[in-house]
Amino acid sequence: MAFASVERLIAFRYLRARREEGFISVIAGFSLVGIALGVGTLIVVMAVMNGFQLEMLRQMASISGQLGVQGNRDGLQATPELLTKLRAIAGVRSATPAAEGQVITVAGEKVRGVLIRGMTPDDFRARTPLAAAIDGSPATRERYRNLCRSDDGRAIDWGTLKDFGDGFTVAVGRRFADLMGLKVGDRLQIVSPVSIATPLGVMPRSAMAEVTAIFCAGMYDYDSNFVYAPLPEVQRLLAMGDRVTTIELFLAEGTPLGPAKRQVAQVVGLQGWVFDWFQANFGFFAAIQGQTNVLFIVLTMIVLVAAFNIVSSLVMLVRTKTGDIAILRTMGATRGTILRLFLLDGLAIGGIGALIGVVLGLAFALNIEAIRQWLQHTFGLVLFDETLYLLAEMPAHITWQEVAVIAGMALVFALVASLYPAFRAARLDPVEGLRRE
Repeated sequence: MAFASVERLIAFRYLRARREEGFISVIAGFSLVGIALGVGTLIVVMAVMNGFQLEMLRQMASISGQLGVQGNRDGLQATPELLTKLRAIAGVRSATPAAEGQVITVAGEKVRGVLIRGMTPDDFRARTPLAAAIDGSPATRERYRNLCRSDDGRAIDWGTLKDFGDGFTVAVGRRFADLMGLKVGDRLQIVSPVSIATPLGVMPRSAMAEVTAIFCAGMYDYDSNFVYAPLPEVQRLLAMGDRVTTIELFLAEGTPLGPAKRQVAQVVGLQGWVFDWFQANFGFFAAIQGQTNVLFIVLTMIVLVAAFNIVSSLVMLVRTKTGDIAILRTMGATRGTILRLFLLDGLAIGGIGALIGVVLGLAFALNIEAIRQWLQHTFGLVLFDETLYLLAEMPAHITWQEVAVIAGMALVFALVASLYPAFRAARLDPVEGLRRE
């Protein structure tokens, strides 16, 4: 829809109400502020939800891989030939065997059930979220250590991976260490559900392990519920022989998941079941997507309500400008001209509100973690509990397509809200307008 220069001039003059029309400007101002707040809030919420989903995916993929091969009940025979074939698939960066199972850990009087995962020392070091706080690069190590700094400010001994693999040594999560009162060098008893026959009867397998390192993945679930140990020790504890439970495959960035999964399935055949990260965490990500959709709908309704406040302000503007509309009509202005005048007023309110909302939303989303930290330290609030949201930092990922959709949606709402007052003004009879005046 094209607007002539004279139409833009008159429309913007109508938005600058005179003193006796100040109440109209107040209503229009509230409409503008409502649209700005709704658009800004919607951008921030969608950025946080997208960031949360992407960060969870990135962390999970960097720890467990994008693809996995699950063995049957007796496990999977990860032969060198099978691993070589898997690593030769286009896009597969690495294929690492792992053995895992539920165990009970005992430290003094404290008991906790965890998932123990066995892997080689090199495979553990290759997982950046796990090994970064222990012996990563200086910048990465500092970032992860700050991510999981002690609640009381005390220094944490993160240990070393030099001894990981020398006997039954374990790397435990930072939150697990806090819950069990462990530090580097302490002994931890691990009890397996697999039983063993002894002269005293059937007893569960158990072993004493030494805590050689404390890792920080930045995800509460991993930092509190996972214990990593050398692969042979876990196989022995779980009575698996030389078998493993899974083979984890890490793909190069940009590798299509579907074709890689099909090629892996062809190589594995009937030896195991191939799954991807989404199948492994389907319920979790489905819940996140459901929450995102509900929040989008709710906040969209807020923007809609704010936009439809334009109706009341334009209806009152039409009533006060009855004489002006009649004079314009007698001077040759068509109904279409009058219609475009008031549509332009509504679009101006919606457009300015959307622009302000986009600026505020982007500024807030880009600094969301700093704002959260300031609010928590200033007012003593807990705005992002890592025990609930599983991440130590509040993430945000701005998708420009979503920002454009949100801003465009606000403009459409403003246009729709302007239709009734604009049509009402266009249908005004000039003679009747002058008689009222």
